[in-house]
Amino acid sequence: MGGVSHVTLQPAYSMGPRTRKPKKPPGDTNNDEKRPRTAFSGPQLARLKHEFAENRYLTERRRQALAAELGLAEAQIKIWFQNKRAKIKKASGHRNPLALQLMAQGLYNHSTIPLTKEEEELEMKAREREQARQ
Repeated sequence: MGGVSHVTLQPAYSMGPRTRKPKKPPGDTNNDEKRPRTAFSGPQLARLKHEFAENRYLTERRRQALAAELGLAEAQIKIWFQNKRAKIKKASGHRNPLALQLMAQGLYNHSTIPLTKEEEELEMKAREREQARQ
């Protein structure tokens, strides 16, 4: 008859905890899941570096044109640009303010480069404040 129907909606994604693939035992050389590292040719690298010098970020259209020109996948070009930006950022030593604050509190130190004088001073002041509270 004209009854009301109830529909239960399920989320499109799981709200459960993330899971990782089980680790492979040491010595297992089966790397069929991992794509081999791309070895860019000299001319490809030169062209990528030139493009990066012009602009650190590519538009989708520019990335497509570059992929066609160099015979590479768009994803390879996108990742090359991301890696290049990350390398420059890491080499410059600039740190995010939250990371600085956590480092000053002794809660974070994943740094592989020495602290600057400013960072050392921040760390010292934070330690002194922490000792004064105790």
